[in-house]
Amino acid sequence: MKEKVVVALSGGVDSSVAAALALEAGCEVVGATLRLKHPDPAFSAAQLCVSERDEAAIAQVVKTLGIEHHFLEGFERFRGRVLEPAACEYMAGRTPNPCCNCNLLVKFGMLVEFACEIGADRVLTGHYAKLDPSPEGFVLRRGDDLKKDQSYFLYRLGQRELSVLSLPVGTLAKEEVRRIAARLGLVTSQKPDSQDACFQVPGECFGETLRRLCGFAAKPGRFVYRGRSVGRHTGIHQFTIGQRKGLNVALGVPAYIAAIDPQSGDIRLETDPEALLSREFPVHDLVWQLGTPPDGGEMEVQIRYRSRAVPCRIEPAGEGSCRVIPALPLRAVTPGQAAVFYRGDRLLGGGVIGSCC
Repeated sequence: MKEKVVVALSGGVDSSVAAALALEAGCEVVGATLRLKHPDPAFSAAQLCVSERDEAAIAQVVKTLGIEHHFLEGFERFRGRVLEPAACEYMAGRTPNPCCNCNLLVKFGMLVEFACEIGADRVLTGHYAKLDPSPEGFVLRRGDDLKKDQSYFLYRLGQRELSVLSLPVGTLAKEEVRRIAARLGLVTSQKPDSQDACFQVPGECFGETLRRLCGFAAKPGRFVYRGRSVGRHTGIHQFTIGQRKGLNVALGVPAYIAAIDPQSGDIRLETDPEALLSREFPVHDLVWQLGTPPDGGEMEVQIRYRSRAVPCRIEPAGEGSCRVIPALPLRAVTPGQAAVFYRGDRLLGGGVIGSCC
């Protein structure tokens, strides 16, 4: 009897090849696509995660592979569990990473539920990451193509999700994935990778789209440099720590955002890059892949998707929290972003960066 699997189809080459590899392995493949589009035409253009062009590509992939396919409607869950909390973070002067929460609370949650409904054994996605069983449970590892590794975004997944998850492209290089797609005649073989936020009206920043979506009033304020006002802005939700472009402040030298005060609306600027360095920072809302913190030993922390993981040590700071002391000071550590911990290529867990010292 064939193993029945659900493959999350996004309209990109990675998920298309994940479905194709499952077919070649002899599985009964059912495609599923989360439809998270806002019903209001004023925001329908903001939905970039699975656009109309993506849906057309999905239709062609499904036809080429000859598989069953379903759309799963989930905007209300997406709005309530991801967009609204992210908007609140922006309005509080923090910069969230909504993808990490979306993966757990929306995408994988809905996919696992759907798999259970149709009697499927596993859920497959096109993420560049690897999954290994261990005596303690399932652990995530970085994908072999380190330039495309996406394990950072999956740190919140628990054993419930990991126990039914497969990641077919995690051992492949992106070039090989495209070659497989071309060999099979998939329309996605040369489709560019998506680089945008999943919900953003073209021409405005992600924070502004979310502010308008939720009807929040903007918090304007001053740009402050060395204690004096050097300009004004229209809302703290439009800015992030370390930002240099788009400030419209003339100081004669490049200025960077060093701190955001959500109460007054003041944004403090610095011109010395050294002022953006943090020698330690708090992390809260911690989750550990195997349920408990790792026992000592060396580890690394990664504070952005595109940043390099650096050696660090951690100290407990109350339930679900810790202080991170990196081996070298880190630049522009940003409250609201994800701090993800690794040991080599193995993902240990992660949490949300709090306000730095």
